[in-house]
Amino acid sequence: MADPKVWWAEMPKITKTLFAGSFLFTLAAHFGLLSPWSLILDWQMIWHKFHIWRLGTSFFYCGKVGFPFLINLYFLYSYSLRMETELFERRPADYITMLLVCWFVALTIAYFMGLMIIGQIITMAIMYTWAQCNKDVVVSFYFGTKFPAMYLPWALLMFNILLGGNGMTELMGIVTGHVYFFFKFAYPRDLGGTAWLETPAFLKSYFPEEGAGRAGLNGAFGEAPASRQQNAPPPRPAWGRGRTLGDN
Repeated sequence: MADPKVWWAEMPKITKTLFAGSFLFTLAAHFGLLSPWSLILDWQMIWHKFHIWRLGTSFFYCGKVGFPFLINLYFLYSYSLRMETELFERRPADYITMLLVCWFVALTIAYFMGLMIIGQIITMAIMYTWAQCNKDVVVSFYFGTKFPAMYLPWALLMFNILLGGNGMTELMGIVTGHVYFFFKFAYPRDLGGTAWLETPAFLKSYFPEEGAGRAGLNGAFGEAPASRQQNAPPPRPAWGRGRTLGDN
């Protein structure tokens, strides 16, 4: 087993920020260091009391501490790590742009759906984007079922419905991820449209590129690089009401 200090030191910065923020805010609320009601989305407080921080803390705060919280942390870490070290390797500004777009879309959905926290939606959006950009990679599902990664988000949605959930969190995460994926990749390439989601120059100046990535989307995006045209690491338990996915 890896040394926790080494594991933490080697975690890329953006993933580390997302992981630490979700972990610390949720535990702080659980142990009474922060009031949960000061972290959730409350649009009346945002508009009339200028509680702007709620727009961010509603992403990091995951609600009640329990098994679903741990599973959401795992998925956030696992798929954010893959996005940051593969798709957006050495291009932190591009990954931050993706997160900001997903954050904005998730907030819009939350406004109309009356949601109070959006962290699981964004985690699902990260997973959906990874799956679409690695659609031919074979992943393992519960009971040893294997299929291309592009079906993974939908399999999670259906699995959670079968176990008694309504699947709405998963569906909203898929919608959020698809908005980014469509306007960033599918629309410009497949339909010849304008690339609306180019990374702003000010983000590139604050988070400069560190060199060419080894698994970017220059060329045939959506296909797994040759080095990864094999079984991907299997997904761990799906977050939800204590529902699980199995490994091989």
